Amino acid sequence: MQYLTTFAVFSTLLIQTAVPQTIDPSTVDPGTKETWCNNQKASCPLLCLQEGASDVPTSNDCTPSTLVYSCVCDNGLTPNASEYSQTVPFYECTEAATQCVNRCPSDDSACQSRCRTAAPCGAQNPTRVNTTTSSTMSATATGGGAAATDASAVYTGFGAASTTGSEDSSNNAQSLVIGFGRSWGLAVVFVGISAGFTFML
Repeated sequence: MQYLTTFAVFSTLLIQTAVPQTIDPSTVDPGTKETWCNNQKASCPLLCLQEGASDVPTSNDCTPSTLVYSCVCDNGLTPNASEYSQTVPFYECTEAATQCVNRCPSDDSACQSRCRTAAPCGAQNPTRVNTTTSSTMSATATGGGAAATDASAVYTGFGAASTTGSEDSSNNAQSLVIGFGRSWGLAVVFVGISAGFTFML
């Protein structure tokens, strides 16, 4: 009995700490992979527009059986698709989290929660692009940040984001304000409504 309990605890800890970053494409339904690829190909022109290119990429392909995709804009840049939803990396990330949750014991909500929070999907620190000034656009597009890489890259999984120290401090302040609003916004509204009812009585 002790061995079974020890094994169960050890297995749960392994599941909680080992959230895979990629998935085996063969574990996903073919119809679902087809939808993912269609959405990836539909997103590519929009991502290119954000890179200062036209909405006609030089390469826009996705193979459903392997989930290997290519999105190369006409200016030679390849957008980091992991920063966006409706792309193959986003879908792979959400599927990896779902598979992790399915490996958790059904009564272990902490394990299930860790699966979702250990590897957040989509943009965590999206690149801001100013479309009103062309000099800002070219500086952003060629700055070597997380938004784009060279045209020879073909992605099969998640990208990596990089930021500078000044971006981090600015984003930390913004995150603090947004976090405060999320935490206390409803309370402020509730207090305001209660005060209004108090004055009416």
